[in-house]
This record gives sequence, C-alpha cells and structure tokens, in this order.
Amino acid sequence: METTTATTDVQTAAATPEVSPPPAASPSKPFRHAGLLAEAELRKLRERHEGFVRALVARLSTYLRMDFGLELVGFKTITFQNFVERMVTPTHLTLFKADPLRGIGVLDMPPKLGLAIVERLLGGAGRVDTAPDRPLTEIETALLDQIEDLLLGEWCHQWHDLQQFKHALLGHEIEGRFLNTTARNTMMLEVLLEACLGDSKQQCRIGFPYHSLEPLIRRLSGESSPAPTEHAPSASPKLQWKAAFDNVPVAVTAVISGLESTARELANLKVGDTLALNSQRLNEVQIQLVNTPKFIGTLGKIDGVWAVKLTQALGELIT
Repeated sequence: METTTATTDVQTAAATPEVSPPPAASPSKPFRHAGLLAEAELRKLRERHEGFVRALVARLSTYLRMDFGLELVGFKTITFQNFVERMVTPTHLTLFKADPLRGIGVLDMPPKLGLAIVERLLGGAGRVDTAPDRPLTEIETALLDQIEDLLLGEWCHQWHDLQQFKHALLGHEIEGRFLNTTARNTMMLEVLLEACLGDSKQQCRIGFPYHSLEPLIRRLSGESSPAPTEHAPSASPKLQWKAAFDNVPVAVTAVISGLESTARELANLKVGDTLALNSQRLNEVQIQLVNTPKFIGTLGKIDGVWAVKLTQALGELIT
C-alpha cells in the first residue's frame, strides 16, 4: 500500500501541468511605434497641437467673453475600437472632415460641457456644474456647431504654412458604438483636451485616423530635417577662354516645336505635303548645343539667309 500510494502521488504530480505566471501587461505603445515616427517627427506633431491649443484658448475666450481654460493633457495613438469604447453614453459626437485629407475625424464632447457653452452663447453664466446631463437638442446642437466650427478652423489654420485645409462638419451622434467611419483596427491619434469653465473641468477628445495625417507627417519630416551648414561663399574663379578650343566643332541645332498630327496623317505624308505651323512658334525657336537646350530665339532672315536671333539664355554655356 505504501508503494502504491507513493506511485500514485508521483503520477499525480507528473500529470499536473506546471502553471506559468501570467504574461506581463504589454506596455502602451507610443505614437512613433504605431506610425514608425522618429522622435523629432513626434515632437513636431505635438508642438503643432500645443500651438493649436494656445491659439484656440484666445479665440474662445474672446468669442464667449469669458475666461476659457484649455490644456493638452493627452497625446497618443489607440485603435478606433478603443477610442469608441472610452466614450460615455450619452455623449456628443461630431464627425468632420478636413479636405484634402482622407478619412473622417471625430470630436467627442461631454454633453455637460456642450450645454454650458450653449448657455454662455445665450447670455448665461456658462457653468458646467449647473448644466443638465442629457443629450443636446437640435437647436442646442446648431448653436454648439459655431464653437466646433471655430475649433476646427483653428486646427486647420495651424498647418497653413504646410498646406491649406477646408473643414466641414458632417454630422452628429450620441453613442459611439454606432460609429462606422473607419475599420475598428485603424490607428487613431487621440488628442485629449481639458476644458476649464469656472471651477469645473471637463475633458473632450479629438480623434484623427493616422492615415489622414500621413501627408502632414511627411511635410513635418521635411521641415524638421537639419538645414545644411552654411559656408561663406567663396569667390568664383574668373573663367578664361582656352585658345585650344577655337577650332573645335560643336553641333548647333535649331528646334521648332508645336506641330501636332494624327498617326494616320503621319503615315500618309509624302513629299510636297505642307504642315501648318503656328506663327508664334517662330519666336520660340530652341537652340541646342550638342543636344542640350541653351537659348531661345526668333526665326528670321538676314541678307536672304535664314537665321535665329537669340532672345533668352536657358543655361550656362559649355566651357
């Protein structure tokens, strides 16, 4: 019995699989990992949005005639699925587009913040703590569109030195689970803003599909590339003609462009046919030196001989 019991214990222990510790939670992926961005590009992108927030604060404070605090508190990428799951219900979603960028962006604003802004637009105090927690009506949505139009206009203006954009509001939703503006696994850039009205703070989010921002990221990459080191211009040596070249023959060709014809007409050409030439082309004769365009001239005659008068230089002469 003792031997049997020992054997059974050994078999039981052998049959019991070794329990491995649970895998550690994956660290959050930075924006540069999702989009393969360099640190300099990521920094430039964040700096642009920080400038956008500063400019927006000034415009909203003036427009609402009250102190409107706004701060960039989050800047990262998440999937569209996670972006939607973080929305509360009800919420106030605004779909927008910034032509010519591809894709549709999403502005997620808490209804209490939206209603406080609407109250201020109607002459009220604009207090978040007294605003009801309910979806906005059609009239309230139309009023809030003024602020969202201002917000998106300021975002587009931040890129005016790289590209001109024209924004448009596309529609509104109160639940994120019904959004189908892009695939659920699409990477989104989430810009998290914290608005402060009085003593109350509310957070709103702007989501941009990553593929929409790729043209801007490429331009930012070019903008952030280090400028070449400037050196003091050295004095160019004075060119001197070498007498050994005096008798070297150089092929000079006069070319007149602008003739167009169909393939059938060309196939039927024969000696004696005439091709019509635009008279303006006689002032645009191209002079080529060794098959390289160097001058533009005007076709004419001197003492009964066809000649070309040079009127414009296209490049430096061969020396």
